Amino acid sequence: MKQLFLGVVALISITTFGQKDELKVLKKIYNKDVISNEDLNNYKEASDKLNAIASSESDKVYAKLFKVMYTAVEFDSKGANATMKDKAKLFNPDFLAEYGVTIDKTIAFEKKSGKKIYSDDLIRKKYEFRDFLYGNASRLFQESNYREASLMFHNLYVFDPKNEGIALNNSAELAVQAQDYLLAEKFYEDLKESNYLKNGINYYATPKTTGKESLYPNKEDRDRQVQLGLTENPREEKMSSKKPEIYKMLALIALQNKDIEKTKKTLAEAKVLNPNDSELIDAEFQLYFTLGYDYLKDDSKLVDEINASVADKAKYDQLMEKRKKLFKSSLPYLEKAYQLKATDGNTKILLRSAYEILDMKDKAATIN
Repeated sequence: MKQLFLGVVALISITTFGQKDELKVLKKIYNKDVISNEDLNNYKEASDKLNAIASSESDKVYAKLFKVMYTAVEFDSKGANATMKDKAKLFNPDFLAEYGVTIDKTIAFEKKSGKKIYSDDLIRKKYEFRDFLYGNASRLFQESNYREASLMFHNLYVFDPKNEGIALNNSAELAVQAQDYLLAEKFYEDLKESNYLKNGINYYATPKTTGKESLYPNKEDRDRQVQLGLTENPREEKMSSKKPEIYKMLALIALQNKDIEKTKKTLAEAKVLNPNDSELIDAEFQLYFTLGYDYLKDDSKLVDEINASVADKAKYDQLMEKRKKLFKSSLPYLEKAYQLKATDGNTKILLRSAYEILDMKDKAATIN
């Protein structure tokens, strides 16, 4: 039993020293201004070992930090020689989300433990990385590369969702500007479900140099500009007030993407918040007109077949019955479209034809 106990103690001691050795290697490389390929290999090896043997809460926290940071360390080490592949790894949303969360968790752990080892540096790195992402997004926007700017703003939000709700809003709007409506739908969905839309506050003030109201990233930046006398007329606005607009955009984008079920769902949600909005009424009209027209889009070909089969009564009757069924299927959608926009000429023509073909002469007479 004594030998077993001593063996366990020895194993714990070896593991502890191992953890300290790996941490020393990682800290040394982390603090270097210039990192070589050999350093990267040593960093990766030490990180893998530490994650395999880490046992204390502290070692697990730092093992996770160094592991996640490898992509950023590798990118920094290459500097101007970084390739598109390196950039793709750095801008991968999964990495950015994990990187941001890991930095925050490490800072929170050090605050709880009362031992600030990396907190100041991590706070600085986080601000620098946010500035880096924002700078890339702004440059792409200024170059009118709206789709790439949209993706970069979304990366900024993913990295720091607590503080970068404005970036999420930018990503959604720029995806629309880029006319990438599938991407826009995804980002507007993210915005719809975000805490920024539910609880965020936007901070505005008017720069004296321009006289045009500007949106600031946070209250501190806005208030600083006001205190310096550079801006005036500060005001605040709850992001939740934008909810009707966000829901409307989702409905319009779903229609643009020809997603019928999604359009029906988002239109119903948006109409609750925007009951008299002309764009939504027109979108609903477009939806129902399209649904009705889809049954009749090949009607001219069918009429040609009917005219060509006059001598064959059986075929003629069969084709006429087919045409009636198509107009019957189309009828409820055309009626709804007419209810929404009675002035539309195409709707009136199709609806009158449907009534006539279905022997509903009285209703046909009401369509002028």
